[in-house]
Amino acid sequence: MGRLLRHILLLLLVLSRVASSHAQEGGSPEAHTRIADRYYQRMAYALAAAEYRTAADLGATNEHVAKRLADCYMKLGDTERAETWYAQVVRYLNVQPIDYYNYAQALKGNGKYADAETWMDKYLDTARPEGVAPHSNISDFARKFTRGMDRFTVRSVSINTAYCDMATAWDGSDAVIFSSSRNESTVIKRQAAWNGQPFLDLFTAQRQPSGDLVDAQPLRGGLNGPLHEGPVALDASGGTLWYTRNSAVRGRNGTVRLSIFAAHKAGDGWRGAEPFALNNAETSTGHPALSPDGHEFYFVSDMPGGHGGTDIYVCKDRGGRWSEPKNLGPAVNTMGNEVFPFVGADGTLYFSSNGLPGLGGLDIFAAKRGEDGDFTVAINVGAPVNGPKDDFGFIIDKAGKTGYFTSNRPGGAGDDDIYAFEMHSALEQRYLCTGTVIDDETGLPLVEVEVTLYDDKGGTVESRQTDLNGKYSFVVEKDREYRVTARMKGRFDGEQHLSTENIDKLQIVARDIHLVPDAGVWLRGAVRNKDRIGFAEGVTVSVVNMNTFYTETRSTGPGGDFGFRLQTNEQFEVMLEKQGCYSQSVSVSTKGMTRGVIDLNEATDLRMEEIAIGRPIVLKHQKWAPGSAVLDPIAKTELDALADRLQVNPRLNVEIGVHSDSRGNAEDELKLTQKRAEAVVTYLKGKGINKDRLAATGYGMTRPVNGCGPGVTCSEADHAENRRTEYTVTGIIDAR
Repeated sequence: MGRLLRHILLLLLVLSRVASSHAQEGGSPEAHTRIADRYYQRMAYALAAAEYRTAADLGATNEHVAKRLADCYMKLGDTERAETWYAQVVRYLNVQPIDYYNYAQALKGNGKYADAETWMDKYLDTARPEGVAPHSNISDFARKFTRGMDRFTVRSVSINTAYCDMATAWDGSDAVIFSSSRNESTVIKRQAAWNGQPFLDLFTAQRQPSGDLVDAQPLRGGLNGPLHEGPVALDASGGTLWYTRNSAVRGRNGTVRLSIFAAHKAGDGWRGAEPFALNNAETSTGHPALSPDGHEFYFVSDMPGGHGGTDIYVCKDRGGRWSEPKNLGPAVNTMGNEVFPFVGADGTLYFSSNGLPGLGGLDIFAAKRGEDGDFTVAINVGAPVNGPKDDFGFIIDKAGKTGYFTSNRPGGAGDDDIYAFEMHSALEQRYLCTGTVIDDETGLPLVEVEVTLYDDKGGTVESRQTDLNGKYSFVVEKDREYRVTARMKGRFDGEQHLSTENIDKLQIVARDIHLVPDAGVWLRGAVRNKDRIGFAEGVTVSVVNMNTFYTETRSTGPGGDFGFRLQTNEQFEVMLEKQGCYSQSVSVSTKGMTRGVIDLNEATDLRMEEIAIGRPIVLKHQKWAPGSAVLDPIAKTELDALADRLQVNPRLNVEIGVHSDSRGNAEDELKLTQKRAEAVVTYLKGKGINKDRLAATGYGMTRPVNGCGPGVTCSEADHAENRRTEYTVTGIIDAR
């Protein structure tokens, strides 16, 4: 029953009597398919599934029926049957990428994480959404989220029934209000066409010292109506109850949406149905939650402009009225559905999502407040609270220790059940580096291979062996650089690099390591960014044999890594190129080598520096004798490196600018710095740089970089800072 509210918050509610309206259409497979299609369009998935199954039993096992059956079962939360039918769907010739995705979700909901990863990666290969990692890492996430199982103690509560029992809300410290479909006291049995269960009503239950919930009673007052009520939230005073109810107004296409209403305490019950200002017949608004101080109102909606199916929004109290809603942004909301928000006493936002990495279905997440007031990237609370099925409706007491959540996991009383929990230790975000060590010759994973994680200083962080699947895993910290090395007898050491500056969303960085036989000569390296943390992905690395001019080209991966097998006794030139960055060229020789590994990082600084047109770069070793424009040997060595850069980057035009301090005659300094600039240009031309690419400008004392202008008393260090020689890229020659 809970899926009615959980998945899309887009409801078309039809009483069960519609089942008889098509009985006269006959018993052929086609007739049952037509009836099923009508139910499906009305979101009457339980009725649709029954008709599609009848059609299939009568021989209509075609693509349309298989897809619809799989989809119906997924919406009904029956992932076992959904898996069976999606397994048929993916074998059809007209299979779509979304079918791979849905099959993976069904497998994940059944705890088959390795199989789910296979199909999710197939989906990502064919239809990767922007900003989504190329590998799903479902198995690694499952291992991550099932660590620390002792953080929670979880147990069922006494009020659960064979029907849907869900979404508790605090009513003081000794009671809760929850939603349930158990109420069958009315003469007319009210059923939701979505899954054929009775509609949700609101109930209260008493909380025991053990955390158990007992004595379930219908909520007093007139809030329980003919359709769905719940979930709810109470303000801090306990005098106002915000609750979700199906709207009384249908949208343009006849769809009944969710709306939020307010009721007020009246004696021992509740009265009222004051509509929330953002209720809209064309969009759903539900799942209210309040901040502890009552100044923030959270809710869920599928209004236009969100990140995905349903997003979480917040409104601020503006002196008795709510502000315009603010989407909580990508740290919380995803392309999937975010539902059931709850704000703890410490300001932590708890919610459920099927768009963030999890164990299957809806998982429960916690997002803490950042220093800027926004929520940080959410933490999956992990098992045993989360599991392969749907887990949602998390609330926690003021002490941050005990509370309740809802799940449709196996072993419950039936459908959705309420579970009590005790949290024994604080939640923490843990980032992982994982991967597989692979034999490069066979492509098979390697078992019991030693893998070591090194920090950016070369220090050992941790070592371990690969498991029976060739997998390894390390805990890593944010905003760090690492190297992972694998060692095995008969193979050259293999390595991969990673940085964690953007690990918040990904949580896991995957690096597979290929081990090659320890024969022949191999070249490897890792390209970093010049002025910031991290490695340069997408760098084109070309290795040119200077004897045959045979060229091999590869691109660096996310860790900046590259590798080539080289011929022995040869000379090579290695070129590194990336658009918008300075290219590099490095000479490599295998003369006298028969086997071994050449690590290019040991020979040169492999850092890609962005080309910033118009930004001066100081030449640090250009020192001039007083009144002289003669280059000294150290200055020439630095200019040799600049000449090499200009040779490797033949499309760059540069200006050489020379500056003086403010202690001389302005006109004399202008002339002297001009001569010095021309001396640098002359030297570069002598190194083969085309004169048309070079400009010389002496600026004298006109452009100090600090406040040491004429007549200002400054330290010698400040004056020295103004005496400088720079080069500036002034333009890039069009390759055409």
